[in-house]
Parts: sequence; C-alpha cells; structure tokens
Amino acid sequence: MSADAPVHGTAPRAPVFIFGSGRSGTSLLARMLDSHPAIAVPYESHLYNRIFPLVRDSDLTSAGAREHVLREILRMREFQYWTPRPSLETTLAAIRRPSFHGIVEALMERWTASRGKRRWGEKTPHHTLHWRTIREGFPDLKVVHIVRDGRDVALSFRYAPFGPKHVYQAAQHWTRYLASAEEAGAALGESAFLSVRYEDLIEDAPRELRRICAFLGEDYDPAMLEYHGRGVAYPTDARNSRNLASPVRGDSRGRWRAGLTSREQRIFEAVGGEYLRRYGYPTGEKRARISGWERISCTYIEHPPRRLFGMLTNRGGYGFALEGLRLSLTLRLGHFTGSP
Repeated sequence: MSADAPVHGTAPRAPVFIFGSGRSGTSLLARMLDSHPAIAVPYESHLYNRIFPLVRDSDLTSAGAREHVLREILRMREFQYWTPRPSLETTLAAIRRPSFHGIVEALMERWTASRGKRRWGEKTPHHTLHWRTIREGFPDLKVVHIVRDGRDVALSFRYAPFGPKHVYQAAQHWTRYLASAEEAGAALGESAFLSVRYEDLIEDAPRELRRICAFLGEDYDPAMLEYHGRGVAYPTDARNSRNLASPVRGDSRGRWRAGLTSREQRIFEAVGGEYLRRYGYPTGEKRARISGWERISCTYIEHPPRRLFGMLTNRGGYGFALEGLRLSLTLRLGHFTGSP
C-alpha cells in the first residue's frame, strides 16, 4: 500500500505510547493494538533514547539538517524491520514542525498512512524513562502502561539476550521503570494515562482490551485477539517470537515460584517488595532484608560474570553497540551544514 493510500477513518487522534519495562508484555500489547483496524504500531524505534540525546542541541530549522537526521534514523537496524519501509522523501515532505519532534511525527504519521490507518502508536520500553521529553513534543499523547510481576520479569531477563542477568539488578531495573511510569501517570492524569496488568491481560484479554479501547476512544475490535495469525514479522528473541506467534497463554504468569530460588525471591522482595504489593502481587516476607555485604556480592561478584556471558552470546548486541558508535560520529560529532 502506498503512502497516499486512503486512511482508515478521518480525524487524526492522539498518539499512543506504550510504556513498561522490557519483558513485561509490551510486545504483546503492541501486536494487539496494531491488529486494531485504526491503529498502527511498528517495531520499536528507540528514537528518544538513542537519537534525541545526540541531536538535542542541534539546529534543525534547515531542511538539510532535518534530512541528515532522518537519513541516519532510517539507516538504523530497527527501521529495516518496519513494513512497509518508511520513505525518506515522503517523510520529509510531511514534516510540519522544524524540530526532532516534527521528524518523529512525520515519520509515524506517514508510516501509519501507508498501512491504511489513521492513528499511530509507539512501543519502545526505554521510552518510559524519557516521558518528559516525549510529552513536550506530544502534549496530547495517551499512555498505556503495562506492568508485570517483577519476579517473572527477572526470570524472563535471565533467558533474554539483553538486560540484567541477576535478580538484584533485575529488581532495580523493574522498580526504576515503575517509578518513572508513576511519575508520568501523576503528571498526565487519568485522562491520558492508563495502567494495565499483564496478568489481567492474559487472563481476560477481551475485557482488558475493551478497557484500553474505551480509554483511547476507539471501538473494540475482535481482530485484536488475532494478532498471532497475521503473519507480520516482529523481530525479537526466539522465546518471545514463539509467544507472539501463539494465542494468549495463561501459563506465562507465576513462573517465578518455580524458577527463582528462595534466596532470589527474598532479594527481589527486599528491593521491589513495596511495588509488588502496590500492584497487587503477593509477597512472602513483609520486610524482606538484604545485607550490605549481600548487595556488594550481588553487584560486584555474582552479576558481572553472568552479564559478561550474556554479552558474549548476544550477537545482536555487537551490532547495537557498533550502530551506537556510528550514530555518535554522524550526529553528535558531525556538524549540520544545511546539506545532507
């Protein structure tokens, strides 16, 4: 379908951002929303955590500078997975604001139009930590925040090709993302921020999706439950790919009970117990403790070798690091001259 294809519906709607820690069901929710006939959610973009910091102080008022930034964005490996691939020319022509936010807006709007839809969504877990910047660019945004039992998140990270490999670091990661999401929720208010528990979504997907659609001002469509049968490529690790290729499964909750040792459960609760209880997750000890020595051991003795092994076996991580270096050289160290 071309970028000039008819768009589903007419009036533009507020953009939708999916927030949440990695391994919390953000990909599942993105696939569900993307299956709605009016909403398009591409593969994660990493625009605000990887690109914005490099161009924050750049002058993007010239067309040449904007083209330079957009060219580098479209060279990122994430955008090789967008179907259809975004068009440089069409996106440039759609920019209405001479700023980074304007580039993002044009990119998302034109890609969404190429899908024959009228409303775009964005899912990059890292963007949860950049909600203030995103809000500045899109003050009318709607945020759907998905939260999952952090102990299952920690267990999932253990087998993922990225992320923390020790329960102590996983608990810190999970609480950091929840704290940022809660700050966003307090600032945006109930009209623009909705929290959804992953466990509730997989237990009764139609009910939760109806609630999400009501929040977004969209009609619920049963097609959202057929995300797994659309044959849309969504590059991720093998375990996540298998889950996304299947209907909603209830056995992906509570795995931490068998997967984490009693010590690991105690360590996680010592760090994240308050958040677990706040979101309705059962805990064992009300006041789980972790000693100063144990914190040192987790940080400097136990986690580093696990992290190193994960890095050595994560081939995709090498490409990610090299691309980060390229972007730094072309965007941060390069100077925009007004010509690409």
